[in-house]
Amino acid sequence: MADMRTRRALGNLGLCGGLGSFLGSSAIVGLSTTITMWQVGFGLSNTQVGALSAVLNFAIAIGSVATGAMCGRFGMTRVFNRIGAATACGFLLCAFAFDFWMLLVGVLLAGFGTGVDLPVSLSVMSRDAQDRESGSKLVTVTQLGWQLGMLGSALIAFAVSGFEGAFGGRVLFLILALVAFGLLLWRMNSKEFACLHAVSESLGDAEGADAGQARDDRADGGLPGIMQDRFLRHPFAVLLVFYVFWNLVANTWGQFQTFMLVNANASQSLATGLGIVLYVVMFLANLLVSATINTKWRSPLFVIGGAVAIAAMMLMAAGGGSLWVIVVATAIMYVGLPLAGEAMCKVWVQETFPERSRASAQGCILGFSRFLCGLFAFVAPALMVPGVIGVTLWCFVGVTVVFVAAGCLFLRLRSKGESCAVRPLRDGMAAWRRGRMDGLEG
Repeated sequence: MADMRTRRALGNLGLCGGLGSFLGSSAIVGLSTTITMWQVGFGLSNTQVGALSAVLNFAIAIGSVATGAMCGRFGMTRVFNRIGAATACGFLLCAFAFDFWMLLVGVLLAGFGTGVDLPVSLSVMSRDAQDRESGSKLVTVTQLGWQLGMLGSALIAFAVSGFEGAFGGRVLFLILALVAFGLLLWRMNSKEFACLHAVSESLGDAEGADAGQARDDRADGGLPGIMQDRFLRHPFAVLLVFYVFWNLVANTWGQFQTFMLVNANASQSLATGLGIVLYVVMFLANLLVSATINTKWRSPLFVIGGAVAIAAMMLMAAGGGSLWVIVVATAIMYVGLPLAGEAMCKVWVQETFPERSRASAQGCILGFSRFLCGLFAFVAPALMVPGVIGVTLWCFVGVTVVFVAAGCLFLRLRSKGESCAVRPLRDGMAAWRRGRMDGLEG
């Protein structure tokens, strides 16, 4: 009975973490799909459009990098439970913004909240799972939530695309604010989550005592500790390069896909509708990743996905910015990006780093990537216009080749055993955990 309750609680925790990822992608795609609405409603310049996207990325980056320090100061569970307040307030400010500056503050706050939420959610779920396979499965659920957020925000944007001015954008962000407040209440008031967290924290103390001081020294050093550990610094560096270049592609298309299509002579409604179809393609590819994450097929699928992404980007570049070439090539790319992308990176981080370093490792990788994407967002709109986009797309071919090569290098490190030097000491403790869960709920 206790084992059944634990599985149900872990399933709900996965849904809860996935909903946080839903809000994270909704912030990015929601701003992307409504940016032309805000531009018309507030009379924004292209520079202000780029500034909004850049600030969102910078805020996500700051939140991600700050996650490790926040967890160390306030506790991982407390941060997980309460960070949603910042996200919800940010969305609410966007919904009721009356000028560019209020919208900017709302974007900043929502970005910081979602930036913290993703790495802390991944760390909490990995910590609370009974074994590595369960933890990997929960992590992939967050990626499905991320894709649903992209699809959901695109659907809402399509539904409100006929409204004049910024009204459609206000509706979308108000819906996101309501979802964020609901998630905040769920995390703070769930008794089954409280039991899971309490058991995991007790188990962590027991494992720390069994593993000795050497484990503590390795786990508590944050990023400096990771870089000083010869078993961790090489995988960390490779994963950083992989995710930075992967996210430069994924984030640019996530934020500027609608802008790119509109500048290729698509209407707002057509561009948003095409985006919905493309996000469905990506969601189905992520379902395949989730289904194969604990099988022998995940590495071969990564290589296949990387090859597909490179081929799609080359096709897009060869098309020179033609609308339907962009649409077809993006659909193909949205098959390759999930197979060789973020979900794999998240799982690799959780499998590679010790429990108390995961939030720092994940946060630094996500944060540094978002910071660079934020810098690029300042100039991205100017690079997506006719006459320039052809050269831009060929540059992205090179970016795609780099992230695929880095991912393949990480697979080689894993085959040598370097990245598997650290594994959670949980597998032999499952029965103890079930007994503790039963005692806490009794």
